[in-house]
Amino acid sequence: MAYLIGIPLLVLLAILQSSLLGTFHFIDGRPDLVLLAVIGWALAGGKTEAMVWGLIGGIVLDMFSEIPIGSSAIILIVIAYLVSLYEGRLWEAHLLIPLGITLLGSIAYHVWFLGVIFLMGRPIDLTFAFGRVIMPSIFLNLVLALPASQLLAGLRNRLYPPEIEI
Repeated sequence: MAYLIGIPLLVLLAILQSSLLGTFHFIDGRPDLVLLAVIGWALAGGKTEAMVWGLIGGIVLDMFSEIPIGSSAIILIVIAYLVSLYEGRLWEAHLLIPLGITLLGSIAYHVWFLGVIFLMGRPIDLTFAFGRVIMPSIFLNLVLALPASQLLAGLRNRLYPPEIEI
């Protein structure tokens, strides 16, 4: 059931991230909606689904960009796997855990893409990239981290209600 809702949701988020949000910038950064969805689903306890979501969302994102297909999928799957190691245990422990995980995930996501761009042979101005693209993107991801985590946890609870013992 998670795939029936998740795959169209990720395709929609990838299209929004690549097209509509590409025109609305905060400095030169934009939120990474697919990354937020993958992190939110992994935090909600959807370990296997989050990795599949990362694969699908990453491939769709790569189809709308100039980087090689699979680049986004690799880092999204790795982030989903690392987040899912906690499997919902930390989410109940503290409200700020999604912010910390989103911060680390966003940094890894953007550093990965700097490496991919470097390996493609394109010149990179690191001060511009960090100051005008990466830092504003991380800020926007942090602003959206709690609402995204809450929405995806609510969706997961509706799809897979917790078992109640009598």
